[in-house]
Amino acid sequence: MTEPKLEVPAELRQLAERTIDQAEQVFALLFDAARRSSAASTTSTAELTKQVLAFSEESLKTSFEHARKVASTASLQDVATAQSELVKRQIAGAEHHIRELARATGSKDRT
Repeated sequence: MTEPKLEVPAELRQLAERTIDQAEQVFALLFDAARRSSAASTTSTAELTKQVLAFSEESLKTSFEHARKVASTASLQDVATAQSELVKRQIAGAEHHIRELARATGSKDRT
């Protein structure tokens, strides 16, 4: 049995790419503004805020990469594979971020 192909018009794929690019640019501006705002802070949480922003930005980059991959796929198997890879990357990233945040906050539970 052959796998059905995803018949997505080229115009729709291009629109998806442009939309992803625009969303990525908007989030880059948002993160820049957040970094500037937190840099002005002299509180003890400034470093933690900086770390959380970096982790959030990394997570969004992974999501944008995934969106681009899905927008260019031609089969349902490719979509499923991309989704599986995304979930694995998100889990690994979350584990790393939890460890780093625990270390930064002096948590006794070093998962």
